Amino acid sequence: MNKTDHTGNLDELVGRAGKALGTSENEVRKAAQSGDISKLLGKLTPAQAQQLKQALSDENAAKKLLSTPAAQALLKGLKKNE
Repeated sequence: MNKTDHTGNLDELVGRAGKALGTSENEVRKAAQSGDISKLLGKLTPAQAQQLKQALSDENAAKKLLSTPAAQALLKGLKKNE
């Protein structure tokens, strides 16, 4: 997979996240790059926010989540923008 493919995947992921959260792609990118996702978490339903917090607090669940292709593409894209 070349660099363009990764960029396309990242853009698609950010776009999907923005739509799912009812916010702009730019806001999703800023939150991800700064590491402060609290504003984005505020856009989730209480049940969704609880599920995400629970998954991230469980080491095995967090590793499983972060090992998904979508999460890996997001992490690679964020590292390029540092």
